[in-house]
Amino acid sequence: MSHLTTVAIVGGGPTGLLAALLLARSGVPCTLFEKNVGVSNHPKAMGISRRTAEIYRQLGLYPAFQAIGFSLENRDLAIWSNTLAGEELGRIPLFDLHCVQTPVVPFHCPQTETERILLDALRSEPLAEIRFGQEVIGLHLENDGGELRFADGDSCVFSWLIAADGAGSKIRKILEIPTTGPGDMGHFLNIMFRAEYGPHLENRPALLYNSLWEKGFESFVSINGHDRWLMHHFLEQGQTINDFSTTDLKDLIRGASGFPEIEVEIKAVIPWVMSPKLASEFRKGRAFLVGDAAARLSPVGGLGMNNGLQCAHNLAWKLAAVVNGAAGDSLLDTYQKERNPHSASILRATNQNAGEVFAIVVAAMDNDWKTVRELIAKNNTRGNTLALDLGVCYDAGAFVRPSGVPLPSWSEGYRPCATPGCRAPHLPIKNLDPDGRESSLLDYFGKSFVLLTGTEGERWGGESKLVRVVKEGKQFLASEFQELYGICADGAILVRPDGIVAERWETKTKNPIEKISEALDSILCRK
Repeated sequence: MSHLTTVAIVGGGPTGLLAALLLARSGVPCTLFEKNVGVSNHPKAMGISRRTAEIYRQLGLYPAFQAIGFSLENRDLAIWSNTLAGEELGRIPLFDLHCVQTPVVPFHCPQTETERILLDALRSEPLAEIRFGQEVIGLHLENDGGELRFADGDSCVFSWLIAADGAGSKIRKILEIPTTGPGDMGHFLNIMFRAEYGPHLENRPALLYNSLWEKGFESFVSINGHDRWLMHHFLEQGQTINDFSTTDLKDLIRGASGFPEIEVEIKAVIPWVMSPKLASEFRKGRAFLVGDAAARLSPVGGLGMNNGLQCAHNLAWKLAAVVNGAAGDSLLDTYQKERNPHSASILRATNQNAGEVFAIVVAAMDNDWKTVRELIAKNNTRGNTLALDLGVCYDAGAFVRPSGVPLPSWSEGYRPCATPGCRAPHLPIKNLDPDGRESSLLDYFGKSFVLLTGTEGERWGGESKLVRVVKEGKQFLASEFQELYGICADGAILVRPDGIVAERWETKTKNPIEKISEALDSILCRK
């Protein structure tokens, strides 16, 4: 049986689900295909960064995630010790949760819950269809679309294709898109289990517990802060999952935890490979790579899923603009221009994080405990630094940056910046509506381009199908707005649907409506 859709999405993990949700809400019919019979039953990725939390807020899903998520308050990022219960060797502090640069906080949410929340939202979208249990076995791509073939004999004819099918992406392999990276950095078992460790670790609240015990190194990840856990076990060369019985795994957990008397219940075990790699192309004709299919990162720092979700956020509005006739096809090339270099920078940072962890383990294996403590004290495995997270700033892409305007540098720490190509900064505002509520300037972004004007911005014209005009003093009050965004009272700034600054006019200009039209033509590749 053949199926017809505008956008086919292969892969029903967080990135594929988010891409489908964003497209459906932008008026684009799409069908998501997942080879498994349902969403994941293994927690896998759990850290939700500030920028990802902002995207969830934009979609109205932030409260649902907050209700399910595991609070990071009063916890360290990681504790190193000789077993969970043994001598403490050092702590890695968690970044400050609350900061003035965003209205949200990062949190801890198992991938199982992330997928459930996104799936529930997607099921309410009439333009989205979800098909579980359909495994891709073939792809034919042409200039105006293509066809997927599935193991059950079905097929799907599509106009556009998004591959969100993971690090071993079959779509990427069929398209013969090469990857680069440091190569195989280790094979592991990801063991999900239940054990009542929480009450015994109340004086050691953390997300990660790294155990350097007599038989090696084990990394424990708290799923709920109480009795649900993951343990990452490093496999020696030649070892596989088949070399470990349930009893073997329980013995490893009991030994490395230092709680031999506490009952351990193994829930699931999956193998995985630490092999960071970056696809050389994020687009090939009418096909796009997102998530781990585009960039698989080291898990040290918890940025992999976040990067994938943010790639989907970048791509979805552009694809919707092309499908809906508002933009030229070349707009889609900016997905590669923006997200590939950004993903590469995150890959380098997470590889550095992994290298620091490996150095600690090597020193421990040499019984050099002085060096172990020194390396832990210097360890910078903070993951969600503001510069990596909120300091998104593209060198080239779908925006207009005047020549000579330099990119901001975060070497001395992130500072809010409204340079075209950067994430538009958060600013607390008072809405001038009947409720007079306080919110964030970010809440205006998401559904269309937004033109923010100063208090004397009357000449910038009214709204259109593509652009919503929001004026300080009419829609909101914020005393710091003009200074933070780098405009005068009669200036304006254009922000993309994904919250990236597209163009800025510091002061009034001749024919402002014409200037906006010219900027949109350039950004949307309409000429």
